[in-house]
Amino acid sequence: MTSDPVNATVATLQRSLYGPRRARQEMVREVSDGLVDAVESYRDAGLAPSHARHKAVADFGDPGEIAAELQAELAARYGRRAAAWMALAFPGLMLLWDSVWALGDASPRPLSPTATLLATTVDVLSLTAAAGCLLALAGLLLGARRGVRPGSVTRGVGFLALGTFVSVGGGSVMLQFVDDAPVSHVYSTPHAQAVVATTVCVAVWVVVSAHRCLRLGRVPRSRPENASQ
Repeated sequence: MTSDPVNATVATLQRSLYGPRRARQEMVREVSDGLVDAVESYRDAGLAPSHARHKAVADFGDPGEIAAELQAELAARYGRRAAAWMALAFPGLMLLWDSVWALGDASPRPLSPTATLLATTVDVLSLTAAAGCLLALAGLLLGARRGVRPGSVTRGVGFLALGTFVSVGGGSVMLQFVDDAPVSHVYSTPHAQAVVATTVCVAVWVVVSAHRCLRLGRVPRSRPENASQ
């Protein structure tokens, strides 16, 4: 028995795409609906059901090429979302920790010059990362017009996120010890504890998002059938 070409094409796309499940399902559903509409149009024009289905698939194009285009759009969508949220998260955490220091929760005495320099460096890294995310967001939004490769930009967002996590996270940890202040004092107030909890949650999200950006960005243009998530 000959397989249904429409179902076979949809199944190929489902196997080929990697990315957020909801976005993948929406794209595949749109393709499936478009193919069904094309079949109905050909049937209304007088073609036999089997011929109409084959004709619709032939007009659709090569599934591999279509999958590559859809994959690029998936990378762009996720990259845009990740870049936008990171552009808010990095300076947001900076402001939260600045509030801890400003309210005197993290240290019982004024910061030393070394600690001040380290805190400033952390803030500058956070703001630089946010600016980089905004540039990536702009590149992804204008990518279709400027020839920007969404996979490369999304991958860049992933590297930027990991680099920020390591540099800012490491600097923030060092800041707790640079003046030999008791570590327990950092966590002694509800305000500081809330900021620490928020930081941990955001850090986990950044690492997960960075991993997804890197994976989406390196998906090749042509993928084998067993390469689906």
